[in-house]
Amino acid sequence: MEWRFAVEIIAVLIMFGAVGGIFYGALKGILALNFRTIQFVAIAFLVPAILIMSLERTIGSEASSAFIGIIIGYVLSVLGKAE
Repeated sequence: MEWRFAVEIIAVLIMFGAVGGIFYGALKGILALNFRTIQFVAIAFLVPAILIMSLERTIGSEASSAFIGIIIGYVLSVLGKAE
């Protein structure tokens, strides 16, 4: 097994874990589905998806760095507005 395959499996497990944790928290009444929760799910899906596409060479290094920059800018801009 190549190391890329192992990293991709871990990324997919992170995606499923994030969604499973959100659903579990919502069904138990521990977690409310608000803006922060939706933002967390979006980040938990986008970062592993970009990682997988970069490792499979579906997108180039320029595109993957642009996507990571966009995500970091979005997260930091929203954090600045919330305080």
